[in-house]
Order: sequence, then C-alpha cells, then structure tokens
Amino acid sequence: MARNLNKSGKDFEIVMIDKGSNLGYLNCGTPFLLENTINSYKKFFYTDNESLRQEVSALYTDTNVESIDFRNKKVIFRDSKGSHRVSYDKLVLATGASQVSLGVSGNELQGIYRIKDIEDALEVKKRVESDAIKNIAIIGGGYIGVEIAAAIKKRNKNITIFDSNSQLMSSHYDDVFGEIVGKKLVEHGINVNLNEEVQSYVGKEGQISQIITDHGKHAVDMVILTMGFLPNTTLGRFHLELYTNGAYIVNEHQQTSDPDVYAVGDCSTSYSNILKELVVNFSVSDAMRGAYIAAKNIAGEPVVSNGTQLANAVRVYDTNFFSAGITVAQAERYGVPCSYVDYEEWQRPEFMLENNKIKLRLVYHQDNHRIIGAQIVSKSDQSGVLHMLSLAIQKEVTIEELQVSDFFFYPYFNQPNNFVIEAVKHANLVEEEKG
Repeated sequence: MARNLNKSGKDFEIVMIDKGSNLGYLNCGTPFLLENTINSYKKFFYTDNESLRQEVSALYTDTNVESIDFRNKKVIFRDSKGSHRVSYDKLVLATGASQVSLGVSGNELQGIYRIKDIEDALEVKKRVESDAIKNIAIIGGGYIGVEIAAAIKKRNKNITIFDSNSQLMSSHYDDVFGEIVGKKLVEHGINVNLNEEVQSYVGKEGQISQIITDHGKHAVDMVILTMGFLPNTTLGRFHLELYTNGAYIVNEHQQTSDPDVYAVGDCSTSYSNILKELVVNFSVSDAMRGAYIAAKNIAGEPVVSNGTQLANAVRVYDTNFFSAGITVAQAERYGVPCSYVDYEEWQRPEFMLENNKIKLRLVYHQDNHRIIGAQIVSKSDQSGVLHMLSLAIQKEVTIEELQVSDFFFYPYFNQPNNFVIEAVKHANLVEEEKG
C-alpha cells in the first residue's frame, strides 16, 4: 500500500501501525519452513522493517491499536513507549483475518496451534522438531491443511487430517478432484478422516492428549487448526458497514461506507464476477490488487476493481491443482443452473518423451453458456492456462466463443488440438444434442 502511494510521485505523510514485530511475511512459505527445505525463513519476507522505514513517515511495530475516532479522524494506539494519537485524512484498514477456532471444550489446552503469522509458524516448527511429538492432527481439509500435512509428514510424524466435509479442498474443487488429493495423501502415509467432526479436546496436565470426534477418540500430541478464517474487523465494526461474515463492505474503489476509510485484503469484501454478489477472497493476490486500487484512488487517479474469480493453485506432492470460478457443487448450492464437461488428454504429442496427463473440468452456465468455473489437475504447470480461463470467466466468454479462439501449438508445450478447445467442442456437441 505504502509503496503504491509513493509510486504516484505525490507527497504523502504515511504512518503505518502493526501489532507484529516484522512486516511482509508471505504465508505461502510456511509449508517449506515446516518441512525444513529452506535455509532461512527470512527469504519469505517481501520487505523488511528498515527498508520500510525509509519509505514511510513513521512505522510502529509491536503496537496495539486500541480504538479509532472516526468522527475526529484519529487513531489511538499503544506501544512500549506509551499511548499515542495520530490524525488522518485517509485511513486504510488492512487488519487481515484470524484462523477460526472450533469453539469446543478444551480449547485452552497447550499444544493447539494456528499458523497465521511467522511467530505461529516458528513455534509449530520448533514443536514438530521434538521427538516427543509423534501424533499430529490437522483440523481442516482445505488446501492449507493439505499443504501443512504434506510438509510435516516429511519429518516422519503420524499425521491425520480431520474434516467434517465429505471431500478435501471443497472450497475450490469438485469431488473427483478431491478424491485425487485424498489418494495422494494416503499414498504418502497421511490418514484422511472425512465426515468426522471434532467435538472436544482432552488433555493431561494442561497439554492436549486426545481428540474426541463423533466417530471416536484419537490420541494426539499436537493439533494444528487450518479450518478457515474470519476477518479482523473489531476496530470498525460499530462504524462501518459489514458483510455477513464481518468483513468490511467496500466498493469498486476499496472504499468502505465511510468515504475516507478504505479496506484491503482479508478484512474486506470482493465482488464475484460469477455470482454477481459480494464475497471475501482470502488470498495474497486479492490483497495486493486491493492495495493497488486503494492507493491509486487515494492519489486521485481513479481505478476500479474488475472483481474476482477466486483463483487457486496448490501442489500436492508431484501433482498440481488449479481452479478458478465456482465448482459444480457450489453452483448447485447457489442455485446457478450449470453444466460441465470433463476432458483428459496428454499435454504434448505422443512422440514427446516427456509428457503428462491433464484433466480439465469446465463449468458453464446452462442458459447463456458463459464459462463460470474451471478445474485442472496435472503434474505439469498449467498456471498459464488458469490465468487465461480466469480472464475468460471475468469477460463472460461462452463455450461457443472459446471453441473458435486462437491458441498456439508447439510440441514442447501442447498438442495441435489444444485440450481446452477439445473440451469445449465436447461441451458444444452435448448442447447441440440437447437441441
């Protein structure tokens, strides 16, 4: 945010306040930290405090914002030197989100961890390095839980994922893709307990020792929570308009209901180009985009958001998963009439010695045939295809339009008959047969 404001070339007095010690940690680095495959976790900071101090008027870390006086435009906060007040003309809230707790008995026991920030990650890393920690429970089978489970398994721990849903990574993938994820984990010795709900924690001498679920009892030495997030919006919840999950509602300029207050990242809403309604996109890319949009508008250079497709990508051992838009299950849940096509093919021509299968699911609106979702699994990198399909969803491209789009061919990268084009051809044949 601060860097985007500085790039405008205009003279701003920028004051940054953060409760943490270090700014700029990329949470995507946590699995690498936990599996101990990196030399230094400091590589996962995209900035450092000293560099940032050169870019802003004042930087306060290890600081607690106690309240905001929105009427008089003042932020009241406290650090080791005492209480402070700072005035603002424009305020940007980037307070992020917190991982949710199950709210069951035993939450106070030692050995139950979240991994939202670097301090959490380092504490978990320290614990898993202990020989006394053998049985670890991951609560939540989303992509974060899957990544953390795979990372810690490399330390020869007994890992079990617990999820109350019937499939893994259901927020971004349909069941056929979730099954592929589950098989990969099981092949590598990770236990996957689906349709199983945690009811309580039991401990000995204040330390977690057992999980009680609706299926039985499980001995554990450590629990890691990865179930999801809730926006941190305590500071503005009585002044600003809130979304159903408590996020600040923002417009296309990232402005809240108070025009002098902006919100970006996990504490704010985004606009779904598929559902045509507000959502919350807990992602680094959405936060970075929101910060750019807010900064441009504060600088007097109006820019509007193009909305979100909730794109996602994750690697599970040697296999890559990509998604954008909504799944078939989500379309049914939201009452969006949809059809889909599944297509599987080799990435390159058969004469190429290095080759990988690609499985694609395209989800499209039943009435107007515009693409509303895409899911891909392959051992090859298909992130470029995901970017293209995400843009196609944003621009409301139909399967008929995509069928006659101009795609390149070169044996090192793809087949003469591109798998995306072949998939939509199959979809169009089905639609023609329907009449």
